[in-house]
Amino acid sequence: MVDAAKTNLTISEIWDTYGDYGPAVVIDGKTGEDNCSYKISEDYLAYNRGDSLAASIFVGTIYVATIVTCGIGNILLMATIIMYKKMRTVTNALIANLAFSDFIVSVVCVPFIIDYYVVRAERPWFYGDTICAVINYLRMASLYVSTNSLLLIAVHRYRTMFTHLPNQDTSGSKKFLVVQILLVWLVSLLLAVPAAVYSRAFPYTATGSNFCGQIWPARLEPMYKAYYMLLFLLEFVLPVIIMCFCYIRIALHIWYRPQTGQVGHLPPERQHHREKVIQLLIVTLLCFIVCWLPYHVYAIVRDFAPHLLLVSRYNTTLFFIVEALGMAQGMVNTIIYIGMNSAVRQHMKQLFVDLKNRRITNNPHSGPH
Repeated sequence: MVDAAKTNLTISEIWDTYGDYGPAVVIDGKTGEDNCSYKISEDYLAYNRGDSLAASIFVGTIYVATIVTCGIGNILLMATIIMYKKMRTVTNALIANLAFSDFIVSVVCVPFIIDYYVVRAERPWFYGDTICAVINYLRMASLYVSTNSLLLIAVHRYRTMFTHLPNQDTSGSKKFLVVQILLVWLVSLLLAVPAAVYSRAFPYTATGSNFCGQIWPARLEPMYKAYYMLLFLLEFVLPVIIMCFCYIRIALHIWYRPQTGQVGHLPPERQHHREKVIQLLIVTLLCFIVCWLPYHVYAIVRDFAPHLLLVSRYNTTLFFIVEALGMAQGMVNTIIYIGMNSAVRQHMKQLFVDLKNRRITNNPHSGPH
């Protein structure tokens, strides 16, 4: 429970992990894990109430757009890849895996975030400890799957370009693909375990409501910081470095390919297709950096130089904005893979035609009279 006697502490005395669902741990380090005395500042609560209407509208708009775009778009994208044999390439299978993880976040997790961040002004959490832990765990695991899938797509494109691996499904490539996807999910699920272990609904004494967040005992502060830095390196820095390397090498290889008549020349239409594919993947990489870099910069400052943030009344609002940008990356992925891929759009149109024809076939009396 919150120790009411300690509510006049200054913000600088509070270790705040934010973590998943907004402001998370505010902990007294004097007691053990099973009997922690948590402390929270009145100034800190005031920050929660300081969100502007404009920020709430901005965050709410992003999350609603994410639900609609990822919820509908990713279902159509996955159905298109599954239904048509020409779409069943290794790259598209990895894209379908990415779409599935983004779909989970948008349909299962984002509605809770909207209710919690935007709809309820004081951000009470009404769903209990279990739902808090489940939603946080699913969200973090799915986001890691999304990042690792983007990394796997980049590596696969690189290996296809330079080692002439088949991109179509073959017996060997299919087995290897399944192993890769399973490893992506296994690693992501394991990395997200602390989000489930330390997530709970935490009471505000001052307001009589709860919030949902990761609650780490203060004695584990060094472990938390080490864990976050590990995530920062594994789920942002390393993927960005590897993807940049892969895409730069691929781009240079395509742009400096021998001219017509020389060995290794590709037909113009195939060359154009490869260039479009690389453009798509590079845009995906840039959007990943733009969406997640602000969040990670904020988190590093929050954990290692909190005085730089806590001088601002709107530091919590800033967190909600940068987190919304990160969550919007799933929506951006959907738009990119549908909007910039003519083959996907063509087969998606065919999917609508086939579904319409099947409905008419199943119900011959449904035609115009």
